[in-house]
Amino acid sequence: METDPAKRVSFVRQQFLREKPADVFRIVALGGSSVNYLEPELKQLERQLSNDSKQIEIINCGGLAYGSHRLVLVMREMLEYDPDLMLLYTGHNEFEEIEQLSLSGLNNLSFERTISRSAIVRFLRDRRADYEINRLEKEHNQRLLAREEPVSDSNFARAWSHDFGEQDVQQRMQSYEHNLRLILTTTKNQQIPVIMGTVSSNLLQPYLPREAAARYQQVYELWKNGKKDEGLQLAKRILAETTGRHQCSELENNILRKLADEYSLPIVDVESMIANAEPHGIPGETLFDDHCHLNDAGRAIWIEGYAPEIQKAIQSTLGRP
Repeated sequence: METDPAKRVSFVRQQFLREKPADVFRIVALGGSSVNYLEPELKQLERQLSNDSKQIEIINCGGLAYGSHRLVLVMREMLEYDPDLMLLYTGHNEFEEIEQLSLSGLNNLSFERTISRSAIVRFLRDRRADYEINRLEKEHNQRLLAREEPVSDSNFARAWSHDFGEQDVQQRMQSYEHNLRLILTTTKNQQIPVIMGTVSSNLLQPYLPREAAARYQQVYELWKNGKKDEGLQLAKRILAETTGRHQCSELENNILRKLADEYSLPIVDVESMIANAEPHGIPGETLFDDHCHLNDAGRAIWIEGYAPEIQKAIQSTLGRP
C-alpha cells in the first residue's frame, strides 16, 4: 500500500503491506499537521522499539489542517489494515473548515449524554456509531473530499477569513467531542487500544485575530509584573473564548481528558510536559516553531511522553495468549 498521490499534499508518503506480516506490530498515528511533522521522530522510534522477533511499524496519518471530522474517516480506512494500536493527537484544527459541522450529527449528541450503562444500550450506541461513520463517509465523499483538501489555498482563504461567532465555539466543541467519541467507540469495538494526548499551544506568541490580540496585551502586562500564574490563566481563557482560533485551547484539552477517563484510556499530558520544560513555564518560550507546531526539542518531548505508553501497549498485546 502507498499513499494516494492526490493525498500527498496533506499526508507524508507512507508505504506498507496491505496484509500485515505476522512479525509486525502496526501502529497508526492519527492527527493533524503536528503528527505529520513527527515523521522523522516516528521513524526513529520504530527502530528503537523493534527487535529480532517483532518489527514495529508506525503509519503516519497526520493530515495537514485535518480536523476531527476528517480523522473519523481516516480512522475508518486504517481499520482495514489491521492496526494493533492507535495514537491520537488532535485539537488544533477544529476551525480550519467552514462546512464540517453539517457532517457531525449535532442534534444527536444528547444520545451520548443520556445513555445508561446497560449492555443493550451500549450495543445500540455502538451500532449507531457505525451508522454515523457510514453517513460521514458518504457525505464527505460527495461534498468535501471530492472537492479539495483542507490544506488547499482556497479552503484556507475561506476558513481563515470566515467570521465565526461565539455560538460556533460551543458547536465546534460539541462536534469535536462527538467525532472523538466515534473514533473511540469504533476502536473499542475492534479491540484496538488507543493512546491519547493533551495538545500544547504556544501561549507566548499565539495566533489571534485583532480583537483578541489587543485583549492579550493584558497577559503580557501580568507577566511583565511577575504574575506568571495569573497571566497563564488569562492567556488560556482568552484562547478558549476566541472564535475561529487556529490552535488548541483548554476546551479541547478538557474534552480529551474527560474522554480518556470515560473510556479508561492512557493519556499523555503533552500540554503539561511542554510547559514544565519551558524556562519559565510558559509554552512558546523555546519549544515551538509557530503558534501550534512543536520544534525539534518539543517533538522530542512528545516522543518522550508517548514512547513509554507505546511500550506498555506492545508488551500487553504480545503478552496475550
